[in-house]
Amino acid sequence: LLSIGTSLPEIITHIIGSIQIVKQPALMNQVSALILGSNVGSDIFQQNFVLGAVAILGTIYIVKEDVIPDIGGLIAGTFVLFIVCIDGFISKTEGTLMVLGYLAYLFYLKRIEKKEEEKTQPEKKKLERKEAVLALIILVISFIAMTVIARQVLTSAENVVNELAISASLFGVVILGIAAAMPELTTALEALREKESGMSAGILLGSNVTNPMLAAGLGAIISTYTVPGVIIWYDLPMKLLSCLLILFFFLKYKRLEKHLGVILIGMFILYLIIRILFFAVDTF
Repeated sequence: LLSIGTSLPEIITHIIGSIQIVKQPALMNQVSALILGSNVGSDIFQQNFVLGAVAILGTIYIVKEDVIPDIGGLIAGTFVLFIVCIDGFISKTEGTLMVLGYLAYLFYLKRIEKKEEEKTQPEKKKLERKEAVLALIILVISFIAMTVIARQVLTSAENVVNELAISASLFGVVILGIAAAMPELTTALEALREKESGMSAGILLGSNVTNPMLAAGLGAIISTYTVPGVIIWYDLPMKLLSCLLILFFFLKYKRLEKHLGVILIGMFILYLIIRILFFAVDTF
């Protein structure tokens, strides 16, 4: 649930951008590159830089039983996005399948949680009516605010791309992607401050399943997308490689320690340098 909440900027950006594509089909390539670049860039930043930073500040553990559901979902979400992008186009049918796949993943997690609850029988705290109403009001206000902000950010990004004549996907990866990952960063660091390092990993990993499956899927249902070649053949393979490296670290070391966090951050910096120097142009 927290991962969906922290992914709202990406989800809303996809919805706003897709509506714009429907209204102005001529902007298909530019807007697709911006929001898909933002999606993938945000995930890579979270997987490498944010997860690495949290690992440096405090060791991250994942329960053995959660490795496959969490990191397996991370790898599966990335692989699905790569498969639907490989022909340079994400159709409405593919978007629908992505959303259904994400809902199936949530159902799978719910079943696992139910089995764990049957074993532990945890005591659940119920919200009072006033608390529930207040939470709902805050949620609605936040959703409206993010919708307005997402529209303004996307419009400003398009203006910058046009004025500076830079790659839309590069701007999405470097600027929008990192900015969109700020909720995950602050939430993870706050969880770490509260000595919940396991929650920090869960938030980041869950968000990186939500972004490629739910956010991109919803956007594709609305408008379809064209996909720049650089996202298909550089960004997504790097994201998948990062997923596999994280899986290897947890299977081998059972946790992420400081030196492993340094490796993840170093990988992100190298990825960014190569992206800027050698893959700065979008081709469709």
